[in-house]
Amino acid sequence: MRSVSTSRDRVVLLVEPHADTRAMYAEFFHHEGLPLTCVSDAAQALRVAPRAALIVTGLLLPGAVDGFALIARLRADAATARTPIIVVTACAWTSERVRAEQAGCDVFLAKPCLPDDLLAAVRRLLVPKRLQHVRGKAAKCRGGSTNAHRADGRKRGRH
Repeated sequence: MRSVSTSRDRVVLLVEPHADTRAMYAEFFHHEGLPLTCVSDAAQALRVAPRAALIVTGLLLPGAVDGFALIARLRADAATARTPIIVVTACAWTSERVRAEQAGCDVFLAKPCLPDDLLAAVRRLLVPKRLQHVRGKAAKCRGGSTNAHRADGRKRGRH
């Protein structure tokens, strides 16, 4: 997984063709204090992407370039090759996941996707790897474990 540690202003680029969905995500990201730029298709995304710290896209986009091709183009461009990409899509078949991962996405989330799940993925990818490493060492130094647990005793992370 790619993680971002750049001088970019941590703007998240959302590529979403549906205005109501863009508005919902814009409100959610604003509430969480994350700057968001929204576009409705791949052509717009390719113009804005070099200024983004992270990209969230679907796979079914209007126009000649779908989400798979968008991801591949972003990976082929030196300006966006290392920018983390999250796919949020209703196309949840294994074959679609594999195609998206082969194109270069870092995280694949199937709809319905809770906003908190998307936010967790965004935050995880925006935290520099160096900071993640330091946090892990700090937990070990305190005598803790790097395997965090929830209040109910279950391990955090994938269940």
